[in-house]
Amino acid sequence: MMRIVHKWHKEQERELKQIAESLAYNSWKFTLNAVRNLQDEQFYFTSKVEGMEVMTEMLIFLMQVTDRLVYEAMEPEARSQFIGAMAYRLLDIILDNYADLPEQGPERTDLVGLINERAIDYADFSYGEEGPSYHFLRYFGEKVGAIMGKDQDNKWVIDQMMDIEAPDAIDALKKSIEGIVGITFE
Repeated sequence: MMRIVHKWHKEQERELKQIAESLAYNSWKFTLNAVRNLQDEQFYFTSKVEGMEVMTEMLIFLMQVTDRLVYEAMEPEARSQFIGAMAYRLLDIILDNYADLPEQGPERTDLVGLINERAIDYADFSYGEEGPSYHFLRYFGEKVGAIMGKDQDNKWVIDQMMDIEAPDAIDALKKSIEGIVGITFE
């Protein structure tokens, strides 16, 4: 079980960037947990790079979910700065983890392009009081499925991501947003 800090230890004013970076770090932990769950459920990764690609997709997904969750609670300019700071921290985390692998990872500009591409795509999907729409989740699941392939071991990964990993990560993300950002959900 992974330890996640969902609140600040000391009550003091925090900068928006610091809050976003903390949430990005927690999102990384949620994503790492999801990939470990996939391995425990006997889904097969052909390489560590493939695992990183899945984690990258999930981090982008969680950033889009975060944007939807904070949408009404933040002014547009603050929200833009918040999501931007989160994106930059996620980029650093992703690139740092690729640096630990023997294979070369993507360039920073390629990851920025991927984040922007996904933001455009996710903009077409709704996110309501019940959470992400079926199409929002399906799009994410299909991106993970495309990375992992459709062989016998991985043919159900889309369902696993839609039905188990994404909802679990969203629940953990909401808890972190409540504790770190101070936005509450019903």
